[in-house]
Amino acid sequence: MNKILFKYIFGMQLRATAFVSGFVFCLILLFDFAEITRKFPITSLSETIFAIKLSLMRTPSTFCEVMHYVYFITATFSLWNLNRSHQITIMKSTGKSPQQILYPFFSFAVFIAAAWLFLIHPLGLYSETMYNKNISASAEINCNVWIDCTKNNQVIFIKNIHDNRIEGLNVFNMESGQRIFAQQAIKRGSFWILKDVTLINKDKIQNIDTLKIFGMVSTSLIKLLSKAPQKQDIYYLYKVYKIQKKDNVTLRSYELELHKLLANCYSFILFALIAAIICLPINHYKTKTNIMIKVIFTSIFLRLTNNMLESLSHGGAIPVQLACWAVLLILSCISIAILIWKEA
Repeated sequence: MNKILFKYIFGMQLRATAFVSGFVFCLILLFDFAEITRKFPITSLSETIFAIKLSLMRTPSTFCEVMHYVYFITATFSLWNLNRSHQITIMKSTGKSPQQILYPFFSFAVFIAAAWLFLIHPLGLYSETMYNKNISASAEINCNVWIDCTKNNQVIFIKNIHDNRIEGLNVFNMESGQRIFAQQAIKRGSFWILKDVTLINKDKIQNIDTLKIFGMVSTSLIKLLSKAPQKQDIYYLYKVYKIQKKDNVTLRSYELELHKLLANCYSFILFALIAAIICLPINHYKTKTNIMIKVIFTSIFLRLTNNMLESLSHGGAIPVQLACWAVLLILSCISIAILIWKEA
C-alpha cells in the first residue's frame, strides 16, 4: 500500500478517535461532576471550581476503562464510511487486496493499544491518586493476599498489608499439615518476627508470644504487595511479576491484573478484526443502526464473558491465562476465518 493512502486512512482514524474520545470524555466528566455535587454540596464559586477539579482528576481513570470500546466504535464507522462511499471498491479496482486495505486499521490499532498501555492508563491511575489525595481519602491497605509458595509446599494468607506492617498472617504447610496463625508480623532481613502466635500441629495447639521464622517471601516483594493490584499500571505489575518468579511464588491476583491489562491492550486489535467483519462487504441492510446494534452486542458479550471468567479465575477454578485470553483468542480465530471466507 502506498504511503499516501496509508496516511489518509490512518489520519482519518486518528481524527475520528480523537473526536469520539473527546465526546465520551466530556460525557463522563458531566456525569462525574453531577455525582460529586451530590456528595459534596456546593455553595460558592470556589467550591464549584474545586468540584470541577475533582471531576477532571477522576474522569481519566473511568475513560481508560472504556477506551477500547471507543476505538471499536470509531474503527467500525470509519470502515463503514469508506465502504459506503465506495472508496474501498475503488481501492480494490486499483489492485489493492483486502489485507492491504485493512493494514492501516491494524497499524492504528497497535499504535493506540501501545499508547493506552504505556501512557494513557498510567496517567489515568495517577490522576485518580491525586483525586484521592484531594479528598483526603484514607491510605489504601491491601487486603486478603494469597501467596502460593510452591518451593516450600506452603500457602500464605495475609489479611492486611500496609507499608511494612502485616496483620493476620496465616501460614499453611501443605506437606506436614502444620498451621501458623500470627496477629502481627514484621519482616526483618531474611526472617519474619511473628507476634501473638498460635501453632496448630495435628491435634496440638500451642500459643507463643513471639516467634522467629525464616522468610518465605523476599522483603522487596512484601513492600510491593502493600499496594493492591487493581489500581496499578503495567510497570508496577511487571515488577511484581519478576520478583515473584525470582522468589518462586505465585500471586494469582497480581498475575490476573497483569494479564487483564495485556488482554485489554490486545482487544484493540481484535476490535479492528471484528469491525472488518461487520462492515465488509457492504450492502443496503448495513445501516448505521444495524452497525451500532452489532457493536453494542459484541461489547456486552465480551464484557460479560470476561467478567465471568475472571470470577472463576479469582476462585482458582481456572488458570489466569485462560480467563483473560480464551475468549479473545477464540474470537480472533473465528474473525480471521470469516474474513478470509468473505473475501475469498
